[in-house]
Formats: sequence, structure tokens, C-alpha cells
Amino acid sequence: MSDTQEIHNYPFDPIINFKKSGHSFSYKIIKEGTYPNKSLLAYTLPPNKYRIPDDYIVETTWGRSNNRCVVQCFINYIDNKPVFQIWFGKCFEHVVSSVRSATDVTNLFHKEYTSLKKTKTSGIYLFGLHLKTLEMAREGKRRAHILKPIDQCGNSTLTKRAMSIGKHILAEFNEKTQKLYNLEDVPALESICYSVNKKHTFNISYENEDKTKKKQKLESIVRALDEGNIPRDSYRRLCAIEHNLPREGEISKERININEIMVQLIPITIVDINTKSQVDESEGVDIDDESITQEVINAVGKGGYRNINNILYYLVPNLVQKGILNPDQPIINLRISGDGRNVGRKVKHVIITVAILDDKNNSHKPDHHYTTILYPGCEDYNSLSNAMTQFCHDLRNLKEGLVIDNVKWNFQFYFSSDWKFLAICLGFNSAHSKNFCPWCTIDKSQQGDLSKEWKISKEIDKLVEQNNYYKGHIRKPLFDMIPLNHWVPDELHVMLRITDRLWSLVIAELTEYGLFNDTARKIIVEEMKKIKVKFQFWQIQESKTWGYTSLMGNDKIKVLQFFDLSKILSRQRANMIRNLWNKFYELYIKMKDQKTNAEEFQNDAKNWLTLFLTPSEGIPNTQGFKKGLYKPNDMTPYIHVLVHHVSEFMTIHQKWGLKSFSCSAVEKKNHQQVSYFFRKTMKDGGRKSKSSAIIEILEHENRSLFYNYHNVSLNSQKPHKIHIKAENN
Repeated sequence: MSDTQEIHNYPFDPIINFKKSGHSFSYKIIKEGTYPNKSLLAYTLPPNKYRIPDDYIVETTWGRSNNRCVVQCFINYIDNKPVFQIWFGKCFEHVVSSVRSATDVTNLFHKEYTSLKKTKTSGIYLFGLHLKTLEMAREGKRRAHILKPIDQCGNSTLTKRAMSIGKHILAEFNEKTQKLYNLEDVPALESICYSVNKKHTFNISYENEDKTKKKQKLESIVRALDEGNIPRDSYRRLCAIEHNLPREGEISKERININEIMVQLIPITIVDINTKSQVDESEGVDIDDESITQEVINAVGKGGYRNINNILYYLVPNLVQKGILNPDQPIINLRISGDGRNVGRKVKHVIITVAILDDKNNSHKPDHHYTTILYPGCEDYNSLSNAMTQFCHDLRNLKEGLVIDNVKWNFQFYFSSDWKFLAICLGFNSAHSKNFCPWCTIDKSQQGDLSKEWKISKEIDKLVEQNNYYKGHIRKPLFDMIPLNHWVPDELHVMLRITDRLWSLVIAELTEYGLFNDTARKIIVEEMKKIKVKFQFWQIQESKTWGYTSLMGNDKIKVLQFFDLSKILSRQRANMIRNLWNKFYELYIKMKDQKTNAEEFQNDAKNWLTLFLTPSEGIPNTQGFKKGLYKPNDMTPYIHVLVHHVSEFMTIHQKWGLKSFSCSAVEKKNHQQVSYFFRKTMKDGGRKSKSSAIIEILEHENRSLFYNYHNVSLNSQKPHKIHIKAENN
């Protein structure tokens, strides 16, 4: 190995330290200089024959302590010949020069300045003519004058240059890593990126493409786009900004590949649905986007179906592997749910889903409620019966068990939805009917009788034998394989609808006493703003009545907890109603808690109903009159269920807890499907057929199963980022 060393960070640092046995110099490069054309270029004497630069200035330091010397050396070509100068002294005020050679001028310098010092050296070292670093720098610049500018180069030339740089850096990397890493470590240069003029960027990859790793990355990106509902055009724009992202064409191919794999395992069937495009005018609008509404209307008449058996064949082995299902206790608890979204005031989008209750940690996630049926149209008995014919047939067969991987699995069925959907599937009256309860035989005239106990008393088998066996039942139950004590009310809708009633009773009271005026409405809006709830009133022109914002679940909870009733009611009245609201909120929290004692809950619920029905005392408009709260006619079916049946369901389904039957995930899934897949702009050129959005939704559902089954990650190993500040030349 050579004993010569040039230690530097040139050109970012102008200092070059040179070491050789017996010699040590420090050079500060003031002007790098250039090599003249070959016809003019001069050389030092043999054997070294170093090239002599023009327009060159270097400050050279050598020697130690008292013998330390600092000079500035100049070389300039005059009349096509190099002139050598050495400036010395405290302020470099003295100079010697020669046209003969660097050695000659150095000898002159030694005679005049260092004759008494032991610091004599050669002209080559004094001028730094031997420095490889400077030679390479000058040569690089010389070639730069010869090489074409990058904007004038073709792709072939640019590729050759990048390849040359890449090979040089790879060799340097392999040499350096041997000194910096343990022998057991395997450093690998995977890629480098550099730019020219901050305009042309080059990425160089060294390793052969890992096809498995690439496929995993593509799957992850497809999943991220699916779960973020990011359209193709938006992803293309991202690719135009971030060139490291795979092209949209590759992503599209991978999405199609996953679809083709999954449709072999879980086929998608398009079925004709005999339905209408109409909704109940009394219901609020869930999605109020005219373009989406029209797309959904255009799709009326078609529905999509995925066989429950195929879904189970795909899901169960994975759930067994994860320890969620146990083949030694082969029972699967299957929950069926349904939801209808009002799209404008013209059409519904209806979905039927299944979920595995045993997978408790994921019961709140929309992707773990698997769509079996969807259709745009009407949410009524005939449409649902038509759409669910095959599905109900498959459920009845599942009662006999299903063999998966040589294990016969038995099934327990459950059903949960909002009141309307549940009543339709049960072939039952609406909630406004005299006989309103799906589980017991109460009628409206009895709901204010606090002395009566109402338990789940109806049996599904009797309704199968005779549709109208119980009053209020007018059609055969669609899910006749599910016992009535497994038709579980949705705890979310219990809270939502009772909160609606409590709020509407306050508005009704203001109206009754002539207090529902512009001032009161302004105060209500301001108070809502204080608790961070968006709320407004508007007058309905036809009826001259006032409508107001239909709040979402979280906003209703804020109102229930924090709305200051004293701003619109007398303090005594406000305190009385606030007490009622607070106790209802406490009931709601207990209802969601799996650890709540069912018997204690029932007592608390009955006490709350007693408070709700607090009667007035005395004669109205006389001294001593004390106004009560509400009357039996102000009760709703959900209040009856809260007081009389929720505690029963808590006991029966204590293993799961009522929170496991919440429909919020299903409603969110339905909303997402409609909002995203029925937009005209989602695909280039718009819709091609009635069924295209339906197919896309179910393909999306299939892909979600694929991601969960194959544990497609949404994360990748992040590199350790190191920033080195680059200095300009």
C-alpha cells in the first residue's frame, strides 16, 4: 500500500493535507487553475513530468514550531510560458520569481528566506504540482468543456454517463464498507439518486428487482387507495409529483389481478330486483348530492349478491389460524344486519351484511361487516323478499351446518338493525301502529302503566306457522331461522331516537307557551355553537312550520350532555328536564357497558320512566300548580324497549354485550359505498351499465377480504434518513 496520503473534502473544503514519509504539507487552494491546450502545456522534468497549470494560486504551509513556513505560490502563463512566483513574509510582501521551473524559484526562495532554517523542500511539493486531487478536479472541468451540455444529449448518452457514475460509486461503496462494517454484516447499495442542474434526475438501482417485494408493495398501495377512497385520477396526479410511486397502470393491473383471484373464490352475481325508486317523504335525507342521486336511480332494477357459503369458506380458515374460532368447539355466531340509505328524496340504497360476532375486536369496523346483498330501490317487504330469496335459502341450509376443512361448523344466527328495517324483515307493523313492539304483545294504551311487566313473549315458530298469530304481524318473517330473542335492538338507535324525542318535546313546550320565536331560535343556535354543534332552523314554506338540523350521533350526545336548557326555559323547569336528560345519558353509557348488571339496569330504566311520566300537581293557572314532565302519549317504541327489553337482551347476550350489535359500522359502510361508487367522475367516461357501480362495490368488498386474509400491510420499513449538507462549488 502507498505511504502517500491526501486528506481532504475538496472542493467543499479548500484545505488539502498531504503526508508522505518525511514530508507533511498543508495546501489551501486559492485558485485551482486549469491546464492549457496540449500545444502550450508545460511539464515538470522527468521522471514525474507533472502537468503545470495556468492561473493557479496555492497557500502552502510546512515545518513545525520555529521552522514553520507559509508561502503563497503563483503560476501564470505569460507569452505561452509558465512564470513561477513565491510570495513570502508576514504579509506576503516579498516575492521571488522564475521562468525556468518550480524548483528554480524554490531555490531562490530558500537562499533569500530559509537559508538559516532546516526547511528546504522541492519545488514540486511547494507548489503542490503532485496533488492527484487537483489533477482530477482540473481534468474533470477540462472534460466538461468538451462534453455536450445535458440538454443537448440523447437518452443513450445520458444513460451511459449515469452508468459510469453508478459503477464508480458502487466500487467506492464496496471498498469503504469493508472498513466500516463487521464481516457478518452485509451492506448492499440498493440505489442512488442524483440530479443535474436540479432539473434532470437520475435513479440508479443496483439489485435485481425483487418480484415478491414489488408485488407486496403494489398490494399495499391498492389497499391504501381502496381504504382512502382515492380515485385513479388523483393517484395519477400524485405520481406526477412523486416519481418513486409505481405508475397508475401497474396499480390498476394489480387491482384487476386481485379481483380475478377473488371472483374465482367469491363470485359476484347480478340479479334482477323487482323494486321501485321511492322513499318515505317523512324520513330525512342521508345523501343530498344530485349527481349521486341520479346515478343510484339509473341503477334501480339491478342488485348484487355474494353467496354466504363462499364468504365463510374464505373467512373461517383464517379466523381459525388467528385463534378467533376454535375447531374443537365448532360454533360460529353469525350476525345479519341491514340498512337503507336515503339518497335524495327519490331512492334508497339497501345493503344486507353478515359479521362474525366471535371476531369481537373488529365488530366496530365496516370492513368486517361483509356485504352479501345490495340494491338501489325501495326499502319495503316485497323488494327485500325478492332480493333475499337466495340468501334466506342459504341461511336455512346453514342451520344444518357447513363443512370447512373437514370440520363441521354449526351456526347461531342473530339480527340487528334500526327499527324500520327490523320491522320490515319481521313482516310487522310500523312503529306508529297500535301494536308496536316486535317482542311482546303490548299495545299503545298500556305503555303508561308502570305496574305492568313486559317480557319477550313472542316466538318465531308461531309466526312461521301463522303470519298473523300475534297482532300487528301481517307477513311471514324473512329471517324465519332466527329466534325472536336474537333479533337485537341497536343500542345506537335507542340513544338517537330517544334523544330526538327529548329534544322535540322541549321544542313543543316552547311552541305551546308561545316562546318559540326568533329570539329563542337565535339563542338555541348560539348555544349549539358554544358546544361546537352546527345547527340551524328554517321555515318550511308550505306549512309555515320550522324545520331544524338533523344531528349526527356525536352531536346528539353533546346536546344531551351539555346544552344549557336554562337559556330557553325557567331555571326550575330547566333543572327538571336536565335531570331527566342526565339520567338517560347514564342509562345509555350503562347499556353499552358489557359489565353492567342487567337487573340494576332495569330498575334504573323503570325509575327513569317514572321520572319521564312525572304528573303535574294542582290545577293549572292557579297558585301552587307544579307542572310535571310528560304523558304516556309522549312515549316512543324505543322508550318501551329501553325500559322493558334492553335488560333482557343484556342477560341473553351478555357474552357479546349490546355494543356488539351496534349498526353504526353497517350504516357507515353503506354511506361510503354510495358516496364513492355512484359518483359519475369515479371512472373515466362515466358509467357503462346499470350494474357497473354494483359490481365495483362488491369487487371492493372482495378485495377487503383479500387484504385481511393475506395481512396486506399499510406500512413499510422506513429507511434511516441522514442529511448531509451539500456545499456549492
